[in-house]
Amino acid sequence: MKVTKYEQSCLLIEHDGTRILIDPGFPFTDKHKITELGKLDAVFLTHEHPDHFDQKACEKLMATDQAHKIHVNESTDKLLDTPHKIVVKDKDTIKVGKFEVKVIELPHCLMPDGSEGPQNVGYLVNDIFFHPGDGIDLSGLSVKYLALPITGPDVSPKDAFAFAKQVSAEKALAIHYDTWGAFPDYYQDRANATGQPFELVILEPGQSIEIE
Repeated sequence: MKVTKYEQSCLLIEHDGTRILIDPGFPFTDKHKITELGKLDAVFLTHEHPDHFDQKACEKLMATDQAHKIHVNESTDKLLDTPHKIVVKDKDTIKVGKFEVKVIELPHCLMPDGSEGPQNVGYLVNDIFFHPGDGIDLSGLSVKYLALPITGPDVSPKDAFAFAKQVSAEKALAIHYDTWGAFPDYYQDRANATGQPFELVILEPGQSIEIE
């Protein structure tokens, strides 16, 4: 399985010819044309915040048949006007080509004023890779590879590292730092210096990692 990271929390995941995209928000679409990704078998959105969900870009994807279906939670569904959407719920399983994607609802991290965030779902791909959206707290899941939000409205390095340990991740791919002014290399240094039991992986936009 090949995972390519783009700005903020946007990931392209490919396996044996099947290609899915998670969270194409404005940090990605401000710097790239959505069409440059080519044909997609499905798109998955974790929640409604624009750094994860560029409404116009997603509607364009559907209008041009570049992607077959777009998967949204109930709150994001209200913001997206396309007949190609599928509303997902906690514990759903979606089969897309070579992928089996399980929907896991988990709380969005708190907002800067301490209030709750919007409805947030994560996606577990082939039982080995988990994209949590903006969630950083989930009991009962053990996964080898994690897309890890390293900063956010209410996310400290301590919180991020605790989440990676909570799900027993062996490798954590840093995401969600482009709009927060964080320096991912600092987090990687801190993870190494404090002997964290996982490897924190930093990728530049467009770089990929192979996982199995």
